[in-house]
Formats: sequence, C-alpha cells, structure tokens
Amino acid sequence: MTTERERIPLPVTGGLLDANGGTREALLEDASADLSDGIAYRGGAVERAMFALPFVTSMTMISFVLFWGARVSPFLTVLFVCGYVSYGWVKGLHSGFSALAFGIPFLHAYKAADWHKLGNDATQRAPVRDRFFGGVGRAYKETGPALVGDAEHTWRSGIDGEMKRGLTAKFNDIVHICVIPTYKEPLGTLRKTVGTLAAQTCAKERLIVVLATESRDSEAPGKVAELIDEFGSGLLGLRYTKHVLAPGEAVGKSSNCAWSVRCVKREYVEKRGLAPEQIMLTVCDADTYFDPQFMDCLAYNHVQNPKPYNATYQASETFFPNIWNVPIIIRIKAVIDSVGFLGQLASPFSHPFPFAIYSQSLRTSMECGGWDVDIIPEDWHHYLKCWFKKDGDFRVVPIFMVMGNDAIEERNWNEAIKARYIQAKRHAWGAIDLSYIVMNYLEKSDRVSFWRTTKLYMHAAEHHISWTLFWFTCMLGGLCSTWANPVLETYPFGIGLRMMTVIVFIPMSFACWFIVICEFYIRLFIIHDREHFECNTAPMWWQLMSQCQWFLMPLADMMFGSFAGLEAQFHMAIKPSMKYEVSAKVAKKKALIVEDASVPDSPSMYDRGTNGSANTAFNGKL
Repeated sequence: MTTERERIPLPVTGGLLDANGGTREALLEDASADLSDGIAYRGGAVERAMFALPFVTSMTMISFVLFWGARVSPFLTVLFVCGYVSYGWVKGLHSGFSALAFGIPFLHAYKAADWHKLGNDATQRAPVRDRFFGGVGRAYKETGPALVGDAEHTWRSGIDGEMKRGLTAKFNDIVHICVIPTYKEPLGTLRKTVGTLAAQTCAKERLIVVLATESRDSEAPGKVAELIDEFGSGLLGLRYTKHVLAPGEAVGKSSNCAWSVRCVKREYVEKRGLAPEQIMLTVCDADTYFDPQFMDCLAYNHVQNPKPYNATYQASETFFPNIWNVPIIIRIKAVIDSVGFLGQLASPFSHPFPFAIYSQSLRTSMECGGWDVDIIPEDWHHYLKCWFKKDGDFRVVPIFMVMGNDAIEERNWNEAIKARYIQAKRHAWGAIDLSYIVMNYLEKSDRVSFWRTTKLYMHAAEHHISWTLFWFTCMLGGLCSTWANPVLETYPFGIGLRMMTVIVFIPMSFACWFIVICEFYIRLFIIHDREHFECNTAPMWWQLMSQCQWFLMPLADMMFGSFAGLEAQFHMAIKPSMKYEVSAKVAKKKALIVEDASVPDSPSMYDRGTNGSANTAFNGKL
C-alpha cells in the first residue's frame, strides 16, 4: 500500500506527463504483467558442475605452475609461464594502444559534435564510429547507403499518432527513461547524478528519470521529494518505483531493475500509449555523471543503427571523478580499468561487454524478457540473456562519450581497500555466467552457432579466469616456483625460469606508458570542464610524482584481481550463496557517510525456502 509519505505530487509541466490532466503521483506501483520476473538458474547436476568449473580450472593451472608441472615436463612449464606472461603484455599493449590511437580521437569527435543539430539534419557528416574503423548508417555521409530495413524500424508515435520514418522524425520522437537503482544512497550522491541528467540538452522535452528504490529504504520517498523539488521542473518527468523483495529474488540491482522496467512499461506503454520502439532505457549507478549531450548522442546512434533492436549501447566509463581522493592502490586499478574500457570499445579485435551504465530500446528489453531477478552482476548477464534471445545476433555498440563513476572512497585507507576488495569479489562473481552460456547453448544448439558461442565463452572466460590467474602465473609461477622445483633454477638456457620471466615481462612497461599517456590526456583535455570531475585538483608536480604508483600494480592485481577472483570462484564451487551487505559510501569529500546496512538473505535458487542465492554473492555497494 502507498503511504501518505509516498504520495509525492509531480509538478505540472505540460506535455506527456500531464496527458491525463492535473498533477500525478511520483510513485509508479503498477507493473506490467507481460514482463514476468525471469529466473536465470534452475539447478541440476550439469549446472552445478559448471559453477565449480572456474575454480577447478584455476586451481589446476596454479598447481601446475607451482608444483607438478616441472615434474611432468620442465619445457612445458617454462613455455606455459612465458607464454602466459607474454599474453598479459600483449593484451595490455592492445588495450593501451587502442585507447590512445582510436579511443581518444573518437572521444574528441563525439565531444565536439552538436548531436541535436546532427539529429535534425541527415545531410551532415557525423562522427559516429563503429569498432571497425568506419561510420555506421546512412547519416554518416550524404552519399552513404540507405539505412537497411528502414521500413521495419518505423513506429507510430504515442505522442502525435504519426508514423515515424527517417532520421529526423525518429530522433525527435525518442523518449529517454533513465533507471537509477538505489538503496540508501546519500542524497548528495543522487543529487549530483540527477543534476547531470537535468543538464542534458533534451532533458525538459524528452528525458524521464526513474529512481528504482527498495521498500526496505524508508528514507527513499523523502529523498525523491527533495529531488523533485530541485530538478522536477527541468525534466520531462521524475518518478520512482518501490521494489519489494519477493521469494526467489536476489538482493541487488537486477531484481530492482526488473521491477522498475515493468512499472515503466505499464505506465508509459500500456497507460500512456507510447510505442516501445520510441522509448530508450538507460540503466546506471547512483553515482553516474553524464555528458550533457549523452542522451542526444544515444538517440542519434540508435535511430541510424541498421539493427537497432539487436544492440546494447555502452559509453566509455571512467573512475576519474574522485581519483585523487582514494588510496594509491585503488587509484592504480581505477586508472587501468578506465583506460582498458576505452580500449575495448575502440578496438576492432576485442569483444566489449556492457558495464554498469548501458542503454537499449524498451522493445529490446520486452523481446528478451526483461531482467532476471536471481542475479547480482546484471550488466553482463542481461547482455548474455539478450544475446541468446536474439540467437547470437546481438552486440555492444560503443558511445564514445566519457561517463564518470566514483572510485571506492571511505573514511580511511583500510576501509577503502576493504570495500574495494568486496566490490572486486562482486565483479568476479560474474564468472557464474560461464555456466549460463553453456546451459543456454545446450538449449539452443539448433539455432545458435557453436563457433560464435565458443568465441563468446572464451571472451567471458578471459575476463573471469585468465586475468585471475595472471598474478599467480607471473609472480608465483615465474618467480617462486623454482623453490619447489630446483630444476627450474637453471632451466632453460642456464638462466632459469625466474630470469626468463623477468625478460619476457619487460614489454609490459610499454603498455604502462600507453595507459599513463591516455590517463593524462583524458583528464587534461577531454573531461577537464566536466561537472563533478575533480580529477585535476591535485597539483601537477604531485600528479607526476604519483606515477610511482605503477610499482604497486602487481599488488593491486593480486588483491583486486587474483585473490578476489579466486575467492569468488571458491564460493561458487562449494555453495553459491552468501549474505549481501551494502557498504558505506561517501557522498562528497566532506559529506555524510552512510553506515553499513545489512539486508536479508535472498532465497536459494535450488530450494526456494532456504537462504542464499546463486548470485547474492558478496558484500558490496548496490
């Protein structure tokens, strides 16, 4: 039931919000019955065995390098260690070079473009870039090819009742709905995020913000009321949903998103009559800082996409906004991840996955069954669900605009490092989706290509298994395995495995230089004028001296990569369930800190009457 506290009136702004006249309550509490709550994991011996496979694979490779490999074959051991180290610096060089050579020019082009103007003039050249060095769609060049299947991608607008054909008509008919899952987030954090949305170039005409709250958060309605008072008049709409955790659901972003999107469909499609094709959904974290042109850029990319309903759109995410407020070991990982994301989006040879902030058409969400409710790492999982629902014809389309998320910041270094480790475990829990890939392929082997599925699996395994093993292989295997295997002291070539590992590791320094140059360039020339990006507050002498942080890269990789990943895989193997806790978060440098808040255990995927879930995995911020 809706309490009086939750009956927040919306300001009368005219247009779509007031289609039924008068003011409307901010709470969306009716959910569409068409989008049922999906369950990803169903149990069974094969699925349970697949949960254990990442841990078994990791331990087999670690034990091979440290103990029994040299006893079987010193040659194979040296070959494996040196090959694995070489693989690491090749991937590092690839990401760093792609970010520097392709990503940064794309960021410049996207920032300089006037996307609203481009959306209203199809004859202009646009800086739209795909991951294959060229433009996409007819809007790229005046003499370019016609948009494939344009007749299939028209819709009848729910606003004016007219059929929308062509770039300009579609562009101006798109309604953006941004869903922000939140649980006990500081008001200051939400204010900054909603503020960057209210600053969008299309905010008042075409942007609705939906705060997806949890019923356990009694303070949420009050925060929503304050945000409506402050930003309501600058947006097409500011609404909120209240998710009640149901049996079988996992506490977290995915179950909250599932409910919120169902409420959005009920309100704006079934009640207001909008076409699903004209609604673009964007899902983001509570501490997301948008480029002012992001929504217009997203609409432009979407309406000229030859396959607009077979795509998820991903911006270039960074952790630069508070980069100088976090411990150095967290900073180095934030820098590597930020530049690495850009490199993956820009490279034609990588397979990018969505991360935290992503967008897709509401029609796509409806066709794919919405978000599953027993999931923690919802971004990758939802992409995989869409991939199989579309029989493998689904991809990530890059939006080369910089998004900002805060790096983990706490009261002191110890708490910050602990919180970052918890977050790393939560990210590593995504390895459970390797079983999801296998199980879905077994169900759809007649419709999905074996080779495409294998490629998808290998890319996912590369993230969740290969990088987990890199520190163990390089540091322990290359430098320490000689203690357990004296034969490797001089094998090969009389110099030993330890020296061979050091020699092979040298090219990694070039990858580090690529990353350093990219980081400085993005901070100084791309996001220097962005609101809430305090990434250039440190004096230049300190920014230069702090590059000694790269000596801590092995330690950061050990803590937030190898150890966190291995612990996640271990829990996955023995019992894929754990209590979910929300960690403290700093809203501003001198702002209030929200204390840890425990939440109930989520039901298990095997026995709906017991506690725990395959993905209510780890302590971490929602």
